Amino acid sequence: GLRKVVGAIRGQLITQYLSESVLITLLAMVLSLAFAFMGLEWLNSFTQKELALHLFQQPLLLAGLITASVAIGLLAGIYPAFIVSGYRPALTLKGQQGSARGKGAIRKVLVVSQFSISVALLIATAITIQQLSYLNSKDLGFDKDQVVTLSYFSELQPNYDAFYNELMRSSGIKNAGRSSRIPTGRLLDSQGAPRIAMGDSLVNTEITTKNVRVDESFFPTYNIPFVAGRNFSKSIGTDDSLAFIVNETAAKAYGLATPEEGINRDFSYGGVTGKLIGVVKDFHFESLHQGIIPIVFHQGGFNTISVKIAGNNLQEGLQQIEKVWREFLPNRPFEYQFLDQRYQQLYEAEQDQSHLFTIFSGLAIFIACLGLFGLATFNTLQRVKEIGIRKVLGASVASILRLLSKEIVVLILVANLIAWPVAWYFMNKWLDTFAYHVDMGLLVYLLAGAVAVLVALVTVSSQTIKAAMTNPSNTLRYE
Repeated sequence: GLRKVVGAIRGQLITQYLSESVLITLLAMVLSLAFAFMGLEWLNSFTQKELALHLFQQPLLLAGLITASVAIGLLAGIYPAFIVSGYRPALTLKGQQGSARGKGAIRKVLVVSQFSISVALLIATAITIQQLSYLNSKDLGFDKDQVVTLSYFSELQPNYDAFYNELMRSSGIKNAGRSSRIPTGRLLDSQGAPRIAMGDSLVNTEITTKNVRVDESFFPTYNIPFVAGRNFSKSIGTDDSLAFIVNETAAKAYGLATPEEGINRDFSYGGVTGKLIGVVKDFHFESLHQGIIPIVFHQGGFNTISVKIAGNNLQEGLQQIEKVWREFLPNRPFEYQFLDQRYQQLYEAEQDQSHLFTIFSGLAIFIACLGLFGLATFNTLQRVKEIGIRKVLGASVASILRLLSKEIVVLILVANLIAWPVAWYFMNKWLDTFAYHVDMGLLVYLLAGAVAVLVALVTVSSQTIKAAMTNPSNTLRYE
């Protein structure tokens, strides 16, 4: 009869624990939906999409959310329902928690798992920020600041010299150049491998080379220096069709010992044979995801005008460009873009990743701290009498704090040992998508570990300090 009574009571406890757990998760789902609705506008702005959440028009989604919430509630309630309800009342009333000590491994594994994720996200956030800083500060080999780009239309071709001269009348304009493509774009145009004179004959370099068509003002506009030879010149009639310029990477790939060695050699590209008149210093035409590749520059067939605005006369420069544009192209809308903005757009995905890493690392740390706080509270309650006895025997407050914090620090160190190789593997893969990137130093990992330990100690400090300062007579009066 007694066993039946105990069994019935335990059944009621199991039902109570499970129902409470399910109810809490359902309430959490309602709150999460409220937060989701509030954050939807920000999410649409962040993703540049038009997302909408219409639960009652999507019954399958609503049913899925409810089912998932119930399942999570049942899983979360299993431990208190079947373990805690199985404690022996006599031992519990005496202050002994039965098998609770033996179940500490589960709590520790959960805390280590949570902090491992947090530390890995912290490392990912730090490395992403470092890489973005590197991308924004790296010398690209050309001047991208205060360069305005506009489309080049065929009707401007007959009057371009007049257009250019009118632009240059303003002190707000430093220079303007035309090209088929502009830096920050992709190098997609190629006419195969050029041939270059070696001795008395043209030899195929077998180096596939991208080509960009530019005029004589392109390199001065972007402040790209020459390492050998000269720029295109209007005063030399053959430059418009029979002259070529290459970058340093191309010169090396063609087997030239020095850039100067190739100057004035016969050079054939795209079925046209002319002269190699110059070699420009390497610059990053594409994003830093790609390495610098061989490029040949020649004249003719432009798509874009790049205008360099002088000094800080940004507004004056734009007004002059618009004035001249409307004078020569009255039927074309005046549309422009700053080159530095195009450069920023190259790394929008990385910027978004940085924001997401920051948000999720913050959330992960917060959730991990909740679990750690629960573990610290439980451990303190388990050891309250031990702490009282130690204080009676002369233990100092500092020694008690060290005793209670030691286990927490060990767990966080274990979490670091797990998180570091995982973070290194995935961030190394991510950095490999860039031809140019920062090196992952040990300092980032050490700082992430130190932050995790500090956050953990701050989280449990209220419990550990309270336990260390408790008067032992309050905990031992009934022993």
